[in-house]
Amino acid sequence: MKPRILIDESKCDGCGLCVEACHEGALAIVDGKAKMIREDYCDGMGDCLPACPMGALSFPDADPEPRHIPVMSSGDCSCPSSGTLTHSDGQSGRSELRQWPVKMRLVPESSPILKDADLLLIADCSAFAYAGTHEDFIKGRRVLMCCPKFDAGSIEKLTDILSKNEPKSLTVVRMSVPCCSLDRVAHGAVGASGLKIPLRTIIIDQKGSVKEGEPVP
Repeated sequence: MKPRILIDESKCDGCGLCVEACHEGALAIVDGKAKMIREDYCDGMGDCLPACPMGALSFPDADPEPRHIPVMSSGDCSCPSSGTLTHSDGQSGRSELRQWPVKMRLVPESSPILKDADLLLIADCSAFAYAGTHEDFIKGRRVLMCCPKFDAGSIEKLTDILSKNEPKSLTVVRMSVPCCSLDRVAHGAVGASGLKIPLRTIIIDQKGSVKEGEPVP
């Protein structure tokens, strides 16, 4: 059974940092206090706990040795095999991938293949959920794949990529599930970079259907 979060309202000052840290959207500020609004969304991993400066959150029933999935830091872990790719025709269709690697934490921030390019920031799950990923999303774009829940430092990494390469546009493809906050990563990075570039969000549901969001001003 997942541990149950407890909120001590006498300590909560309503800062909202726990809400930002909760990728699942289980928390919200209601009447100036943090509240659990969707207990079924809470994954029990406790990302919200260290975000609270007042110590108002606790998991009294949590495993004393939590089995959290480890994450890599946002330090330099660029892939030594970075480079461009040519077209490849497989049994099931044509690959539109033009660079390697695709995992954002492995992409060199100053790679020339990102300079003045149309970028695709795509959630790990959405790349598999949508059948036409190559033709509809990857074609003509440079790919940055990321899981906002488990890839630490995503906003900082993307900010550096944007600042150093000044891309033409950024297209975000994310899942409709609560934990996929990839659009928040994109908004934060574009804002921090100070660039004025077209930013478009595409949302995919768990059945593989596409819902397009409005362009961000």
